[in-house]
Amino acid sequence: MYLECICGNVMDDIGAPNSVEHLLLSYAAMERLQDLVDQEVSTNGEVSSWPEHWEEAGAIVVWRCQNCARLHLNAKSQKADVVVYKIEKKGNE
Repeated sequence: MYLECICGNVMDDIGAPNSVEHLLLSYAAMERLQDLVDQEVSTNGEVSSWPEHWEEAGAIVVWRCQNCARLHLNAKSQKADVVVYKIEKKGNE
């Protein structure tokens, strides 16, 4: 997928792994992920459903623009659903 940032930089997820895509997990989602993995290990003796587990646990896909550092959340869904955040403050500035 290609996604154009407000700054004009075009990002993509062609290379995997890449430095643009990140996953955001809440503590609740992390516990859910652990439960899903534990359940699969007890059933199958191994874990082979990683992408499915991330999605089912509630991970949010975040793309970080390499040019301006804006965050684009939910970048895997429809482009109309993507929420963009910009930096308002850094450190003690």
